[in-house]
Amino acid sequence: MSTSCVPGPLIRLARRHGLTRSPLRRSTDRVEAWVTAGAAVLVLCVALLAAVVAMGLYQRAQAQAATTAAHQTSVTAVLLTDPATPPADTSEQGGAGQATAVARWPLPHGQQRIAPLWVYTYRHAGDRIPIWIDARGDRVDPPKTSATLIADAVGYGILLFIGGGVLVALLWWTACGVLDRTNATRWDLDWARSGPGWSRQTW
Repeated sequence: MSTSCVPGPLIRLARRHGLTRSPLRRSTDRVEAWVTAGAAVLVLCVALLAAVVAMGLYQRAQAQAATTAAHQTSVTAVLLTDPATPPADTSEQGGAGQATAVARWPLPHGQQRIAPLWVYTYRHAGDRIPIWIDARGDRVDPPKTSATLIADAVGYGILLFIGGGVLVALLWWTACGVLDRTNATRWDLDWARSGPGWSRQTW
C-alpha cells in the first residue's frame, strides 16, 4: 500500500503563488512571483523601519522638550491696558485677531516686568493670562505636550512608510513591466516558429 506525502502549508502557499517549479509555468512567471514576494517583504521592512524611526524621533523630541522646559517658567501676566493696534513701524508680528497690550508679569528672580504683550483683541485690562517665559523673562512658546510629540512622530512615521511603499511599488511595477515585455517578445518568437505550421493545418 503506497502512501502519498501531503505538502505542508508553506509549500501549498508557495505553489499557489507560483514560487515552485511547474511545467505549466514559465520561468518569467516564477521570477514575477519571487519579485512580488520580495516586494511584500520590503513593505514589511519599510513598516518596521518607519516604526523604529518614529520611536527614535519621539524619544529625541521628548528629551529636547524636557531640556527646554527646564529653562522655562509658567507665570501669569496681568493686562494693564486694553489691546491696541501696534504702531506701523514695529518689527513684531502677532497672530490673526491679536494686538498689543501693556502687561505685567513676574520674573524668575522675583522682579516684575512691564512690557507690551501680544494678546487677542477681546481681552481687557485686568485680565490674567498664563504665559511661558525664559530665564531672561522674555515670552516664549509653551513646551510641547506628550500628545503633540506623539502626533508629530506618528506623522513622520506615516510619511516615511508612504514614501517607502511608493518606492517599492514603483520598483515592483517596473520589474513586472520588464517581465511582461519579455513574455511578449518570447510569445512573438514562438509564434513566428509555430504559427506557419498551425496556419497550414487550419487551411
